[in-house]
Amino acid sequence: MTPFDDYFRLLQLSCTVYHNQQVCGDWALTEHRIGQTCFHLVTFGHCTLDVGGQHDVLGAGDIVLFPRELPHRLRPVKPSSGEMQQRPVTDTRMPDSTGLLCAEIQFEHAASTSLLDTLPDYLIIRADSSEAVDVRPVLGELMRHSLVSGPGGAVVVDRLAEVVFLLMVRQGLAQTRADVFAAYAHPVLGPALVAFHQSPDQPWTLADIATQAHVSRASYARLFKRVSGRTWNEYQRWWRMQLAWVLLGRGESVLSTALSVGYQSEAAFSRAFKDQFSRSAGEVRRSRKVRI
Repeated sequence: MTPFDDYFRLLQLSCTVYHNQQVCGDWALTEHRIGQTCFHLVTFGHCTLDVGGQHDVLGAGDIVLFPRELPHRLRPVKPSSGEMQQRPVTDTRMPDSTGLLCAEIQFEHAASTSLLDTLPDYLIIRADSSEAVDVRPVLGELMRHSLVSGPGGAVVVDRLAEVVFLLMVRQGLAQTRADVFAAYAHPVLGPALVAFHQSPDQPWTLADIATQAHVSRASYARLFKRVSGRTWNEYQRWWRMQLAWVLLGRGESVLSTALSVGYQSEAAFSRAFKDQFSRSAGEVRRSRKVRI
């Protein structure tokens, strides 16, 4: 397990395909829900993506990710005549049609904000690009299953779309290398963070984490701040609060949660939690919104 794995498991994300159709004629599709995390995959044919004054032609296997959906439009590459028509992709393919699969991603954890803030406004991965090497096999399976109807088919497509999203996020993070994710990938900082993640309830000091990294306290402090933009203490507190959100959502008591994430005082923990999320620990516990 790496810090990346820990973080992604924490998010408890789910993916739902809300559009899987072929379109033709004088068609146009616009944003589904402003601010929603989503992606669009061209399963066959091609189209033009208009967003923020930019125009990109997308072909089969090309995919665009919106961490937070912006106003945009998908339309034919060339002007088309006739009324817009939409049919299931499992139907006989219409002349000059384009297949589009669109999915939205939901997060159960507030930690998703850190991820979405790090990614670009939108990210395009071309089917024939080097960035698509890891994504391409799963995309192929997603495109294949999107054309097949049958029992459980929608669930399979949703799960494959979830994997595609995670692989796209890895590509996005590789391009930005910012915030805590840069620390996760760092050859010195990352391995030391594994030790902290394995036992967050222990009283970790700067000296402890520096020892794990085999560097001095001053060196670790400077490096962590430069790479992540946070101090070690800020990150330690932030991660413990993310874990606490999950535990409270499972129904753990406030005191038990505090002890599990390294706080000996329920009052100190409650203050730190309220500072992090602007919600009380008790309120989150009562809402029980995090899935087990």
